[in-house]
Amino acid sequence: MPVTLRQLRYFRALVEHGSFSRAAESVHVSQPALSLQIRELEATLGGPVVERESRGIQLTRLGREAHEQTLRILDETLLLETMGKRFEEGPLRFSVGILSTLAPYMLPGLLARLERSAPRVELNVTEGAGQDLVAHLLAGRLDAAIVSLPLGLLELPERELFEDRFLLAGRARRLSAVRSLDGEPHPADLARADIGPLLTLGEGHCLADQVLGACSMWRIQDVRRGAESLTTLAKLVANGAGLTLIPETAALCESTAAPELRLLRFSDPEPSRRIGLVHRAVYQGQHWIDILAESATDAGLALVEEAREVIGDALVVS
Repeated sequence: MPVTLRQLRYFRALVEHGSFSRAAESVHVSQPALSLQIRELEATLGGPVVERESRGIQLTRLGREAHEQTLRILDETLLLETMGKRFEEGPLRFSVGILSTLAPYMLPGLLARLERSAPRVELNVTEGAGQDLVAHLLAGRLDAAIVSLPLGLLELPERELFEDRFLLAGRARRLSAVRSLDGEPHPADLARADIGPLLTLGEGHCLADQVLGACSMWRIQDVRRGAESLTTLAKLVANGAGLTLIPETAALCESTAAPELRLLRFSDPEPSRRIGLVHRAVYQGQHWIDILAESATDAGLALVEEAREVIGDALVVS
């Protein structure tokens, strides 16, 4: 018996919703009808794809491999079914995620560049933490995302866009104490100075993990996590709450909004994050991906280059 698209769609719904009842509801069929299609799929594949448990389902090894193939097949099917519509005169709409620590600063430039170079491409933008955007990509709820690399997932081709270096941020008095250590500081030097706590974003933000990785020698009792945005962090340290690391892409915007905020560069090699574009494999080689990557690179580099020109290598003081 051949595998049918109906079986694959029901299987995808089952994995996404985690139970037969919720999956059946999502595809508007009865639970027995969905269960029958899953059993027929298992008969064709030669083994169970899920283990039935009291609180839901668990994928078997065969089920995990079948699910990966299912997503690829349904992606290709969707592309085939909508091919005609996508090449009509109307706009090409795609769902794109972008890191919440990057979106407020880069989106205006990105959208302006897309409008000039590809006016038919329209983006439905979702902001979020990196791990959430990746989960949405894998579930098919996003077409592409601008995140920190590397991810190392075979299902998601990735392309590096630009490097976003970190700057040390705080009030002038704290940064002067850091500067007195021995010229431009290295992240490992900060733990030896009496300069107050390190503030970072809360759990789930990849930027918080990157900051902690850069400042791995910081005394753990002097690390405070919990802020949900770079704007909150900037205002906290501008008011004397401690120090934080802010990426170059956000530096000028946040220093303008918080007049007491001062910025200091690290010595080489400067800590940084690598910003890249990842997308579902079905879009590999499509022209809109190239356009999006080029526009995002230009928008990001414009922010970085302006920050490097304005901030330079010196501590900014009044």
